[in-house]
Amino acid sequence: MMHLERYVTKIKPAVEGFIKEPSKDTLSLVEREIEGFNFGEMRIYQVQTVVPLVLKLDELTGENQELRTTLMNCLSRIISQTYLVDEKGLRSILVVVLQQVREPKTAVMRPNLSEEIKLAAIQCIFEALRRSTTDVIESFYVKETAMVVGQILIMLLEIIEQEKYRKLVQSAIECLMLAFYVHDDSDHVDVVLRAQVANTIFIFLPKVLIVLFKTSLKDEKVGETIKSLAIKALGRIICIMFEETTEEFMKMRYDVDAFRKLFKNSRDNLAEQCDFTFFGSKKATTEQNEERLHQMQTELRSIQWVAATSRRLRPIFVETSILRAHTALRVRESYSDMCCLLLKHCAHNLRGNFVHVLESVLALSEDENEKIALRCRETLVTLQQQPSSQGIFDENAEMLLDAHLNKWPRILHRCEDNEQFAELLFFKGFLRNINTDKLQLLLLVPKNLEMFVTCLLTALDQRTTRDLLNEEYSLRRIRVGDSKGLAAELAKLPWRQFKHLASKRTVDILYDIAALLGAQPSLNRLIFDYCQELIQQRSSSMNECVLLLTLMVTPQEKTARESRLVLANLLLHQILRDEHWNLALQPDSAWRLKVHKPTYWFEERTPGLYSSAVEVRTQDCDSDDEQTEVVANRVTIADAQFNVLHTCLILDAVGHCAKFIGDTFDRHIFSSLHKVLLKVASSNTIVHQAASFAFVSMQLALRYAEPSHFIECSTDYISFHLNALLKRSPESTAAVDILTVVLQYSTRGNVPHLDSLFQTIREECSKTHQSSNVHSYLRVFKAFLNHVTKWQVDAAVEVNAELPMQVDEEQSVLNTWMSVLNKPQILEDLNGDAEMTEDPAKDDTEDDDDTEPKPTKPVLPRHVEMVKDILGQVIKFISTADQGQQIAALECFSSGLPLLADYEDELLPLVHLVWQPLVEKFRQKDALVINRCFTLLHLLGVHAKDFIFKRSLSDVIPQLKQFLKAASVHSSMETSQVKTQEYKLQLKLLQSLADFILGLQIDGKHLHELMSTVVLYLSQAQPQDLQTPAREFFLKLVPYNGPFVYVTLLQRAHLKDYQANVSQIFGCMGFEIGSGLDLD
Repeated sequence: MMHLERYVTKIKPAVEGFIKEPSKDTLSLVEREIEGFNFGEMRIYQVQTVVPLVLKLDELTGENQELRTTLMNCLSRIISQTYLVDEKGLRSILVVVLQQVREPKTAVMRPNLSEEIKLAAIQCIFEALRRSTTDVIESFYVKETAMVVGQILIMLLEIIEQEKYRKLVQSAIECLMLAFYVHDDSDHVDVVLRAQVANTIFIFLPKVLIVLFKTSLKDEKVGETIKSLAIKALGRIICIMFEETTEEFMKMRYDVDAFRKLFKNSRDNLAEQCDFTFFGSKKATTEQNEERLHQMQTELRSIQWVAATSRRLRPIFVETSILRAHTALRVRESYSDMCCLLLKHCAHNLRGNFVHVLESVLALSEDENEKIALRCRETLVTLQQQPSSQGIFDENAEMLLDAHLNKWPRILHRCEDNEQFAELLFFKGFLRNINTDKLQLLLLVPKNLEMFVTCLLTALDQRTTRDLLNEEYSLRRIRVGDSKGLAAELAKLPWRQFKHLASKRTVDILYDIAALLGAQPSLNRLIFDYCQELIQQRSSSMNECVLLLTLMVTPQEKTARESRLVLANLLLHQILRDEHWNLALQPDSAWRLKVHKPTYWFEERTPGLYSSAVEVRTQDCDSDDEQTEVVANRVTIADAQFNVLHTCLILDAVGHCAKFIGDTFDRHIFSSLHKVLLKVASSNTIVHQAASFAFVSMQLALRYAEPSHFIECSTDYISFHLNALLKRSPESTAAVDILTVVLQYSTRGNVPHLDSLFQTIREECSKTHQSSNVHSYLRVFKAFLNHVTKWQVDAAVEVNAELPMQVDEEQSVLNTWMSVLNKPQILEDLNGDAEMTEDPAKDDTEDDDDTEPKPTKPVLPRHVEMVKDILGQVIKFISTADQGQQIAALECFSSGLPLLADYEDELLPLVHLVWQPLVEKFRQKDALVINRCFTLLHLLGVHAKDFIFKRSLSDVIPQLKQFLKAASVHSSMETSQVKTQEYKLQLKLLQSLADFILGLQIDGKHLHELMSTVVLYLSQAQPQDLQTPAREFFLKLVPYNGPFVYVTLLQRAHLKDYQANVSQIFGCMGFEIGSGLDLD
């Protein structure tokens, strides 16, 4: 009753006042009064309010725009609170509102309309259609009202196409969807009403689709909201026009007569005829167009119209496919909804475009947004499970695979990242969402399998560079540290350099494709066998085959793990064959480019019959022409690069297989570990990195905390292979390289395990006829000595840090203290401490005997025994004629000498043996060897000073003086700064001679002679690099024997070339040479 009273006393008078005197004031009063009023309570409210206002709006047509705008907004508010139950009322409202913005006679937009009045008209039409009941809509969408609906559609399309005001365009698109009954609140199950709406306005479809298509592809200025709304409207309108709901469409699918007609008529002629019938031509007359429209209104959406229109939609689906890669999430969501909707409801009617929509859905199934991807995957599953769509899906899936396999290589070679990413994204979606049985059937076709694997191998194509041949010639130190951190660093896999793929996202999606293939048991064995056959045939793409199998088999996902475990073992069986591990990793050192040589240097031209014979007989000969067979067998740079890359990928596969298989990989350790260690020792930088990755992966897979523990537990395997290699082929460097790496990974606890290996090496090294591999044996000796030094340093650090000692040492200390506590008497003299280690079970009373027991030779630690044996072996190689062996032997002795410093009884005999060969080397003129000899001499002065003092003065010092004097002449005359071996030796002697003198405490005549020799290098004629160590030589000896230094330098102080350096040294000593003093 309160509503009725309010209506009667306030709303109705306000409306009547506006009808009598239309103005802004009276209309604003109406707006205030209707605010919050429920017009749906009684239908009389609607009749008494809406009808007068609509009639008044009709009267005001063409007058004040602002007043009409406000009035239409007022009507929209009233209509939004009630339901229109009269079809005539709806039509009246639509016609009157439409007249406010369009000329009724000319059917064009009125000029000079504001954006506000256009927006008000659209919102009023929107509310009128939205608040109409289903019965009203059903009565409205008939043939008679098609013209009104058409005018509304044309108005909306013009606004969408021409206006810039975003809210206006957005409202127009929403109203357009409402006019086609595809808005969010529409009843999608009411197929009868949807078909009626579609049959009423299908004539306007081409214009509608063109405008929405252009809007969806506009630039970003229109905004994401408008683009996404346009895509949504485009998909829903196409769906309502082509959805398969009527019995006619269902019969068409199984119509035998229609199938027979395909053989009677040409498809092209039918297409042209249908296109002309439904879409007309520019050359058609007015009568023909009217006849065409009449025919379409009679036949409605016939089968022929559906087929012809579907063909015309192809450019729309092709062009809009770019939206699946749009950066805006809302745009991709709308596009995915559109594609999924069409696939579900219009599969057969859009048969010609099904392949394009399916392609987009497959690509979007791998979208980064999980909501989009999930919806597309669910749609694909539904299509493959429904009997009605299964056939067309399978047919188009096969067409898609064939089309993409043909264009994939071209896309890869263009190297355009976005294009590559889109293509690989499609293949990932294809493999993930197509039924496994269907994929298997497709790939069982030999042509398809060959093309598919070839495309994958092309994508995985590796780039070879000169960096693959980088070498490190020094003895490489193995990197140590946290195993997991080291594994993470090595997992960057720098040897994987793709030729055609540039971005990380493209490489990652390629890895995902390989993992998907491996996760499907019906496919992984098929591709595995094909790639394995290529490897066995030594195909040029065998490197890519190894990489593809690695990516397929070794992902850590649990999917199809049992199947992939079988393949992993088969892969290891293949790649652990010796043929993959014995490749040449360096180009042939004899390889050279053959230069072009002229062939007529000695040509003689004799006129007559025999001129050509004389010419051939006398032309020059090239020895290279006789060596074509030898040249063909050489390893070129390209061959070496291929071999290095192959080796790295094999090691890559071993490491990933180890991580995938886990702790059961131990069955492969016997056949793989020694090969991996051999590659760890490689001088090639990239091969070393790949081998380190494989080794660390094996260690972590078998759950060893440290590499040394892994080596120690695998010593039996390593020893077997090393002994076999050394005894079977002593000339081979493989065993030596492996042992070098084992030493670097070993600790003090591994020394007993290495004893048998060193025994074999010592036996082979002692054989006089084994001279070809001596240098490799010396490398092993040096590596062992270097690591013994490192182990001693580590032990000293442990002692200084008071770390727990070894178990046997703790037991010894415990036994000693227990024996002291168990003794009945306290020893009175301190000398008894030395006897505490005697057996406490013995009686304290012993027979007084004048005879003392013979001292027993102390038992040396095992590593000291090995050092002693090694130094004894290398001494004999110091006297050989081969310079490389001399240098290696001298370096070995220099490395091992400090290790025997605490064992004088073992050291001095070795010093005695090495002295004579050392002196002989000083008498030679080889600066490179003398350099190492002086290093050894300096060490002898530190550890055997008394033994070599007199011998050095008589045998070595004269040789050094002679060399320095002769070399000073050469260095003062040299103008170039080339660092020759002689120059390096001069620098070494000048830098170390002072320390050598101080170590041996050389004095008197010999000291004076050495100073007199070194003073020659204080001349300004000498290179500056030699003057500096010469000055430091004298400064070091000033505290030792200052007068000798002063006297020696004073003799040269008056010479112009020496004054600068002598003055500098005297200045440090506290002396100063007077500028006017004549020393003559």
